[in-house]
Amino acid sequence: MKRSYLIRTAAIAGACGVLLPLMAGASPAQAIDLKLADRLPQDHYIARYTTSYFIDEVRKATNGAVTIQRYPSERLGKSKDMLNLTKAGVVDMGEYVPGYLGDQLPLSAVAELPGMVPTACMASAVYQDLARPGAFLDKNELAPAGIRLLYAVGLPAYQLFTSKKIDGLASLKGLKIRSTGAAMDAGLRQLGIVPIRMSAAELNESFSRGTVDGTSFPAASIYSYDLQKQTRFATSGLSFGSSMTFYGISTKVWAKLPPDVQKAMTDAGERTTKHGCALIDKDDKEALARLEKDGATLVTFSPADSQKFADLLKPVAEEWAQGVDKKRKPGSETLSAFRAALQQHQ
Repeated sequence: MKRSYLIRTAAIAGACGVLLPLMAGASPAQAIDLKLADRLPQDHYIARYTTSYFIDEVRKATNGAVTIQRYPSERLGKSKDMLNLTKAGVVDMGEYVPGYLGDQLPLSAVAELPGMVPTACMASAVYQDLARPGAFLDKNELAPAGIRLLYAVGLPAYQLFTSKKIDGLASLKGLKIRSTGAAMDAGLRQLGIVPIRMSAAELNESFSRGTVDGTSFPAASIYSYDLQKQTRFATSGLSFGSSMTFYGISTKVWAKLPPDVQKAMTDAGERTTKHGCALIDKDDKEALARLEKDGATLVTFSPADSQKFADLLKPVAEEWAQGVDKKRKPGSETLSAFRAALQQHQ
């Protein structure tokens, strides 16, 4: 008969008067149930490309012994509270978004800086290298936070999508562009753009009314938020920033898993990172092509403008690193490590 080991909060275990640990030597035939929580809707493309894939890969690799129950759409708590939810044992595994957890995961935000990563696969691979157990980000950020990386989900370089004409670097000055955070704000200002903070949900109406002239987004998101009608111009081949999220598991929960289950989950995580980023990059290319087919003009900067663009954005990364250094965190070291890892993947 299968024995079911359930990962639960200490509070629930104590209330029940029962301790239900995962024994280090447990057989893979014993059932293991894990809770995974994230902010994404049930059928969001990131969930389909990565999380659903990961859950299925783990199930297959353990012959059904490990069941991962996903709780989408912040059902178990807000994304900004995910680390606390994990530490409290409310969830075993979660989605951790550095942009929402800046005070708790400041170093991981390096992957979101403008001018850094060109593709989802580059972003994901570099972050995975730096955050895997024993690597730089693991030692300096994830492990101290009680999290072990499972897989990384980076997005392609954000492009600019506007209703107003753009034909080069000079044409960006004065544009009002929706921004998602401090790093993007700084980058847009360096380019002479006026950043305007607003949620993605507000963007469609603001774009239509002219409150903003456009947004910086991955191309596929233009269709996700139904912005293709307002988009008349789009850049190609630049990097206005990106977005990074990763999925991890509580180190306390991990330590209780049998070694064969740990290996199955590690291997599934590696496969998930590669599988997900390939589909995300494919979507990005197809969305740009679709926008052009729908009448938008794709703008490629000249080599001279592209170099000026990169030169203008370089101080943003340096200022970010110095700001983190002042908080007694290794910002400059993180930036150097990220750039070195980028070189290895080019």
